[in-house]
Amino acid sequence: MPRLKDLRINQVPFWYQEYLGEQEGVDEDGNLTGEPTKVYGKPVMAMARISPNTGMSENSPIGNNTDYDKSISTVKKLPINELTKLFIDVVPEINEDGYTDTEPDYYCVAPKNDLQQNVWAIKKIKASFDEN
Repeated sequence: MPRLKDLRINQVPFWYQEYLGEQEGVDEDGNLTGEPTKVYGKPVMAMARISPNTGMSENSPIGNNTDYDKSISTVKKLPINELTKLFIDVVPEINEDGYTDTEPDYYCVAPKNDLQQNVWAIKKIKASFDEN
């Protein structure tokens, strides 16, 4: 019997980009920079329950000491961890090569996986504003 949170009506689409590792950076002329850059896979769409906000800490499956804005929950096993890029309130524009230049709007702060339910605490990425 499916859990109520995993009913299709409670699920919304979101996208994630899995962290693949690091490679040596390249400048605009194609020269190696010697600085490592993070490499991510193509954006993948998934469906899951995304909480509207953090709620009360005593009801939190994440715990009382984790600072997060929302949570993602599903019975599906997804490769989301602290290095994964998340697109929750923004839809990534997919380029012809299948990748995106769209900036993610959330990141994972705490993955909590067990046998029947997977929960990820996520935090909004704060925009930086120029103070002139």
